[in-house]
Amino acid sequence: MRGDTPLNQRDWRIARNTLGGILLFAFLAQIFTYLSLVALVDRPIAAAVVGSAIVSLLMGAPLVVALAVQSRRVERLRNQINHDIRHDGTTGCVTGRGLVQHVNGLERRRARSGAALEGALIQVRINNLDEVGSSYGPQWSDELLQFVASTISTSIRRDDIVARTGPATFDVLLVGASELAADQVCTRLTKALVSAHFSADGKAVDLALSVGGVLFEGNIDLERLRRTASSEAVMVAAEHAPAVALVRLPAA
Repeated sequence: MRGDTPLNQRDWRIARNTLGGILLFAFLAQIFTYLSLVALVDRPIAAAVVGSAIVSLLMGAPLVVALAVQSRRVERLRNQINHDIRHDGTTGCVTGRGLVQHVNGLERRRARSGAALEGALIQVRINNLDEVGSSYGPQWSDELLQFVASTISTSIRRDDIVARTGPATFDVLLVGASELAADQVCTRLTKALVSAHFSADGKAVDLALSVGGVLFEGNIDLERLRRTASSEAVMVAAEHAPAVALVRLPAA
């Protein structure tokens, strides 16, 4: 019963304010109609027109303003929901769903223009994420994810997309990148990851990472790209950082 009291009070307040607004509007409408008749006593038609215009303005202006405010609130809420759906709460990266939506948009534009797409997908996987969480606590797993996401974001081009597509996996989509540019980004990204220093609870932690990549041309078959990048991934670490070769999918 105690939990129902605030709701009942809010309902009563809304009903009271609504009734008060209706009565106030009716009172003001009568006043303005009377004043227009008094001011234009010799011109009843003009008085009726002026009175109806005043009443319409009195009723319409608040409604238009209220609708505009509510529309703006709904738009902001929709944008916030879309942002939350498309972005990972831990790292701020695009989610797997957001990446799919982005690729679908690229494919729609490609279908309209008829132009072929080219680029690459680079996949980074943190192999010791669970180990860090079990040794230092789950909060350090989040710290490691944020650390790797930040390192990736600072190593790629401005228009490239970083998505967290799994608990310990990031996909980097490079659209419009030539083979040379994709190789350069992959090399720069790998060097940044293996040279990064991460500490958990004041203790240095060696990162165990896998990096793989695949080039594409034609359309973007995201699932196929992710499977290929995963299968071609190689282990990279500070003491062992082999060059990551990007394989090429045949044109679609």
